[in-house]
Amino acid sequence: MQENTYIVSKNDNLYDIAKNNNTTIGILKALNNLESNILQIGQILKLPSSNVEDKKPSEYIIYTVKTGDNLYSIANSYNLSLEELINFNEQATTLIKPGQEILIPKKSNNLNLTYITKPGDTLYNIAKRFNVSIDNLQELNNLNTNLLKIGQTIIIPETMNYQTYVVRSNDTLESIANKFNTTINNLKRINNLSTNDISVGQIILIP
Repeated sequence: MQENTYIVSKNDNLYDIAKNNNTTIGILKALNNLESNILQIGQILKLPSSNVEDKKPSEYIIYTVKTGDNLYSIANSYNLSLEELINFNEQATTLIKPGQEILIPKKSNNLNLTYITKPGDTLYNIAKRFNVSIDNLQELNNLNTNLLKIGQTIIIPETMNYQTYVVRSNDTLESIANKFNTTINNLKRINNLSTNDISVGQIILIP
């Protein structure tokens, strides 16, 4: 298991430290709030931690990267720092690609999630899906109209009763229900599902 910190020794430099710890100079600078590559002997550097698999599903929600996303924009959407997002995902690089799953840590001041509008979406349908009011959505997103554009990012005030889960490849309603210790019928009722069919990228509300 990788150590979480590194003490700078004589002749150390960011390039070698990054290479030896399977990360990048950019990640090290972001984690340690470094404005330059200059290091001091004895300086303690934070390193990306390990074992994302050890995290409990209740500790995070899953965000699927969309075209145009970057780690900074994702962190900003969820009221996180870049450092927090990098640490939580054990990122060894700042590069991300569409379809990649990013874990969003849950915390007391992280009560909003984002939704990317798709063809056929309306503010009414989005409000109904996430159990919030249209007025709340308009106020939170500074909207003066109910008209939406495809690909528009909508901030959703997450309710205290639900968390969200983005469906991944090979997921079934049964596997999701088992993962979060609930029932298929409960998930169908909460998400207004008439069948057990779900699709990759679909957002499921979890009680």
